[in-house]
Amino acid sequence: MILRRGCAPADRLARAAELRDDARSKGVSMIRVFLAYALSGLVALGYQVVWFRLFPDWFGSTSLSFALVTCNFIGGLGVGSLASRRITQWLARVTGILDPLRLYGLVELLVAVAAALTVLAGLLPAHVWGDFPYHVQAGIWVQNPGYRFGQLAVAVVCVFTPCFWMGTTFPLLSRALLDTPAGERLPAALYGWNTLGACAGVLACQFLLLPRIGHTATFWLMLGLNVVIAALFLITGRGSLQVPSLTPGPPPENGHQPVAAVPTNLTLLLSCAALSGLLAGALEGDLFKRINLVVSNSPGALGPAISFWAILGIFLASAFVWRARRLRLLHIKIAYLCAALYFYAAWRLMYPVLIHRLNARSEAIDALGMINNFPDSAAELFVFVGGCVFVPYLLISLLLPYVCNQAQTRRMHLGLAYGLNTIAFCAGLMAFTLLAPEVNIFYSLKLLWVLLGCAVALLLLLSERRPVRWWQPAAAAAALVAGCLLTPAGFDASYLMPGSIQSRYPFSSLKSNGTDTSYVIRTSQGAYLFFGNTSMSGTVAPSQVYMRLMAHVPLLLQANPQSALVICFGVGNTASAIATHDSIRHLDIVDLNRNVFETAWEFATTNDEVYRDPRVRLINDDGRSFLRLSRNTYDLITSEPPPPMQAGVYRLYSQEYYRDVLAHLTPGGMMTQWAAGVSDAGQGRRRGGRRIREGVSSYAVVLGDHSGADPSGQPRAARYRSPAPAIPGERA
Repeated sequence: MILRRGCAPADRLARAAELRDDARSKGVSMIRVFLAYALSGLVALGYQVVWFRLFPDWFGSTSLSFALVTCNFIGGLGVGSLASRRITQWLARVTGILDPLRLYGLVELLVAVAAALTVLAGLLPAHVWGDFPYHVQAGIWVQNPGYRFGQLAVAVVCVFTPCFWMGTTFPLLSRALLDTPAGERLPAALYGWNTLGACAGVLACQFLLLPRIGHTATFWLMLGLNVVIAALFLITGRGSLQVPSLTPGPPPENGHQPVAAVPTNLTLLLSCAALSGLLAGALEGDLFKRINLVVSNSPGALGPAISFWAILGIFLASAFVWRARRLRLLHIKIAYLCAALYFYAAWRLMYPVLIHRLNARSEAIDALGMINNFPDSAAELFVFVGGCVFVPYLLISLLLPYVCNQAQTRRMHLGLAYGLNTIAFCAGLMAFTLLAPEVNIFYSLKLLWVLLGCAVALLLLLSERRPVRWWQPAAAAAALVAGCLLTPAGFDASYLMPGSIQSRYPFSSLKSNGTDTSYVIRTSQGAYLFFGNTSMSGTVAPSQVYMRLMAHVPLLLQANPQSALVICFGVGNTASAIATHDSIRHLDIVDLNRNVFETAWEFATTNDEVYRDPRVRLINDDGRSFLRLSRNTYDLITSEPPPPMQAGVYRLYSQEYYRDVLAHLTPGGMMTQWAAGVSDAGQGRRRGGRRIREGVSSYAVVLGDHSGADPSGQPRAARYRSPAPAIPGERA
């Protein structure tokens, strides 16, 4: 007794030291999992950013390209999560890998292998889809079904497949770590770390990788990081973590007993998961449309800015749920009410804040109602977007990690809840990015309030203490359907810039293609074609002069021009000027927005009904995509795209675009292109001019303003030869 009692303190000290070392090693292993999953989120976001650039390069900046990437990315994650249990069990059985963390490494390797198929897809020649993959539909040439099916097939192979494997990882890791200390709250932690990595990926891609190395090198970097994550877990596996194997075995010997299964309301958790995803997706889609309408002349950073603040909100919400052990559904109901109130206040303050900011810089709204120089930097845009996006997204993002923690506590597989949430997110995003705006932007922005009200009301009806009754979701769905039918779908000037001509003068020809809502405004000076808050073209005298000169000058300098290509139809001023030349035998007119063709009759007095000319072929497609698909050559190619700082438009100012144009010019053929004026942001203007100088061997600049300088900052009407080394357009 004396000997044992004398040795007890030493034994206890040794045991305590052993426990500390064991806890330290397990802590290091857990941090390894968290950091790797954060890096996985960065890689996934990097893949998405590259796909959003590659698909427009391959198939044009069309709504179909956006829908294909979005649906296959988010849909792949959702389907992968739903199939996670069976897929991981099948992989374990086929490969014999029973360590779940080593199996996670194998899944990451499969993600990398599947993503690498993007490289092979990029090698497909443009003419694999045919020499002219279009057919006539109501007088307008549109893409063939076979060409569109080919785009879908490429998206499934390049985007859906790797995202399917990505979707299996969250349920796999949550299940693997269930019996670790605090394992019942680890889903929120994992989700938080993954979104933190995605948030860092937005900043890295937008401000570092894409501007410096371009999207091709960025893709290879993401692929390399993906392989590193896979190798790390394939080699080390579970490490010091006492993670149970995928087959039944003895309980862990760390003294932490598994959480006993308790009765739960599965329908409540699934209803909350679906509700959270639907509202989050709808809110993101609506915010893109809403802020793009308000800001009007928005740069390409708008999408990344919204993604950054949304993902940051998701990360902080997940971190809060991880730490808040006493969080209940009641608290989340209050958060949803606060989110709805904040979102309404933010919408009502968008225009006042913007006008105050313009007035503070002594800026004003010009005669066209366009917003001058706002935002004047990406930083200003990020701050403005953050004020609109961050708070509501933070509050509504509390629900999913709460649901996942509740499911984990009850030892439920997370694949069903997380997969359902992701599919619902995709549905909400597409509904308010393409489907509701297909009616028009005014209808879509109003319908969001209906969905928000129905979602909050349904959440208030749900309770942790009683099962979900069938009439609760049915009543919410019925209210939403009624809202879809009763929401006004007409023109609403209150949603436009206060005091602008589009909010004061009569409108006509309200149309929408899901991407843009267009309408015509008539004033005493002339008529304007508007997209949202922005005037894209018009019939006022100054516009008539320069648009027609873009056709007359190059055609008069050629002896016998016979064919021409117009990219961006507008209201038809340039096209009608080309048609007045008797030598022209063939005129192709390409525009991304079909609405401009369907609205052309509104400007018949100035465009001389050029759209009815038998020499004319109206083609609804992206201009650069059409050049890649066509083998025709032209004596004149002229284009008038929006300013280069607008989202997606940089492709019509890129070096690759000018090379495509040169390849389609006849010997002695010419190209003319409108360049943004000083009020359209100096940096974008100079960048566009630099691309022209780097893409062609010789060009002349003619200015109609009084600045005395061309877009690249050189003297008026200068001529450039022997361009400097090129900068790839993918870094624009």
